[in-house]
Amino acid sequence: MIKLQKGYLKISCVLMCLLALIFATRTWACDVAVVSGKVTTDGKPLIWKNFDNSSSDRQQVAYFPAKKSGPGGYLMVYRFENGMKLLNNGSAITPSGGVNESGFAIAGTSVYQDYNLMAEPVNINTVLMEEALATCTTLAEFESLLKRWPYYHWGTVISANFVVIDAKGGAALYECFTGHLNTGLNLMQFRKNDANTGKITNQYGWTLKRAQSNFIGFHIMTNYNYYIPWNVGQDRKYRAEALLTQLATEKRINYRTVMREVAKDVVGKQVQTDLSSETNYSTTYCLSRNATRSSIVVRGVASGDNPRLATMWVNLGEPSVGVFVPFFAAARGTSELARVDTYANGAWRDYDDSCLLNQAISARETYGSLIYSSNEGDVIWGMYDNYINKVELAKVQQWTFQIEDTIIDNAESFLSSLQSNPAQITAFNLKDFADYCADYAYENFETGSADAFPWQY
Repeated sequence: MIKLQKGYLKISCVLMCLLALIFATRTWACDVAVVSGKVTTDGKPLIWKNFDNSSSDRQQVAYFPAKKSGPGGYLMVYRFENGMKLLNNGSAITPSGGVNESGFAIAGTSVYQDYNLMAEPVNINTVLMEEALATCTTLAEFESLLKRWPYYHWGTVISANFVVIDAKGGAALYECFTGHLNTGLNLMQFRKNDANTGKITNQYGWTLKRAQSNFIGFHIMTNYNYYIPWNVGQDRKYRAEALLTQLATEKRINYRTVMREVAKDVVGKQVQTDLSSETNYSTTYCLSRNATRSSIVVRGVASGDNPRLATMWVNLGEPSVGVFVPFFAAARGTSELARVDTYANGAWRDYDDSCLLNQAISARETYGSLIYSSNEGDVIWGMYDNYINKVELAKVQQWTFQIEDTIIDNAESFLSSLQSNPAQITAFNLKDFADYCADYAYENFETGSADAFPWQY
């Protein structure tokens, strides 16, 4: 009897650990989009991602040295997930997206297999993203990676949507799935949704949908796809689709409008319409909501332009509250403000996966309980407070928009100058400018003003 009880106890412990992993991964909801350079006002392709995680608000940005000369080093926005150590050679690094020195950029969203309890604990979508950044320069190389991936990742799962751009004009959304089993060899199935033409092909190159003459030039996806169509996120997809369609129709679609008008959007279906108001507005179905922990917009380069100018704009908190700051893979480094969590007695200390920029935005979200009463949550119940005070948010945006506009305007001038003087495109110059942008954003954000730290670059 005692042995039997011990056996049941072991089984219960395993199941509890398994369920914890499932719930933990289930809290990672995301929105992703890819936009063709054929429809942007500047002719440059872009990708966008809003990352949601109810259990932790920690995020940071770091540069990782080159593993191959072609792609070069790469930048990633990431957090730590201890469960990934078992699947990623002891590394807890779990990226949301990134860009490398060749101008190749990727972001992804998980497509959850709710019917398969064994799938999520061995899902390695994020491992694939980092491998792509380390080894790929083009969409063709990414497709080659997808095809060979299962042969050296037996017993694991890929169930995701990836948005990808390169410096050759490539822009596509990939719906990927290794099947319903999570043991042995499971070949990769994928559908490539070309953002330049609207054409859809599969892993064999077979045409599933022909190019469309009236295709508007972008693809959006959340946490479902062709292979698993019943998952969540439809409301967010429809909202993002409407916003991007309007921007494209008005010929205003570019990285700047995507950051301001899409990533920061706080409009969504209300859970309890009779209780909803501008001071008590549910963000459950919004693109920017209390669970949104970061936003990425990678502005790529047009075919033939210098890939070192590819820019990853990152907002290290809820997008509607925070500000976007630029980073360059070719800078081969990032500001400590985006990578380190503690500065004391003249020394930088990095203890966890947050950073000072991340902490500043997180603190503003709950400052005086004006916007939210809490921005914390857990893997079971989600966010403790999903209701935003949009009146107080608007007050904060009066100065955060000014900070962001100043950074964007000066970044435009800086990049235009480098485009005209290629010899000035150096790692030092890129990092020096990006670091200043981070300093400017942080100092002003901390004081709750757009004027405390004047722009003097």
